[in-house]
Amino acid sequence: MVLAVIAVLILIMKIAEFGPVATWSWLWVLAPFLLLFIWWEVICPAIGWDKKSAERKMAQDMKAAEEHKRKQRGF
Repeated sequence: MVLAVIAVLILIMKIAEFGPVATWSWLWVLAPFLLLFIWWEVICPAIGWDKKSAERKMAQDMKAAEEHKRKQRGF
């Protein structure tokens, strides 16, 4: 997520021609976006982080639903 913020800041600085980023090549400005793409589309699925986080969220949702049902029944 930090890389995404940095990439957007660099892009804004390039478009606004602010600071030393104004003289950088567009290749260097867009490189963080390429790294983000590789991270989200290749590395995370290969490691399994996307599935783990989805399973964790699903378990939390199921637990919250059970708690809601218990409260509705009066337990």
